[in-house]
Amino acid sequence: MLKNIVQVTLIGMALLYVNGCGANGPEFTGIQKPNKGKASVYVYRTALMGAAVNPDIHKQNMKTGQDEVLGSVKSKGYILTTVDPGMYKFWAKTEARNEVDLKVDPNQIYCIEHYISIGVIVGHPKFKIVDMAKCEEELKKTKLSVTDKKTND
Repeated sequence: MLKNIVQVTLIGMALLYVNGCGANGPEFTGIQKPNKGKASVYVYRTALMGAAVNPDIHKQNMKTGQDEVLGSVKSKGYILTTVDPGMYKFWAKTEARNEVDLKVDPNQIYCIEHYISIGVIVGHPKFKIVDMAKCEEELKKTKLSVTDKKTND
């Protein structure tokens, strides 16, 4: 009996912990068109796996080398950045670094799915460029990831 109480308590605590690791901003309300001559890039995360692992997401302009921390994307969350046309590298690092290159054209919207895979000590960040249909459907399940980092340009 005591064993069952301990198990239920631990499961409850784990669920509360994972829930607390999720995005805490306003719910996604729809894709925003970019300003004329710019592009919008959504980086989002829907999976609960690795919910406690929230590495900083970087945006690096491959022409200038300028690197900017956008913030972290929490589980069931997204961040949005506005960029000029060009080549960009989006990356994150825990015990391993992962990145994705994105060629950005003006007046376009891009989506990058971010997820955490299994690591030795801590989960590894991963990225995948996704099409708009999948992106729009998955963004409906997210909230803005509000962090102390910059989340918009």
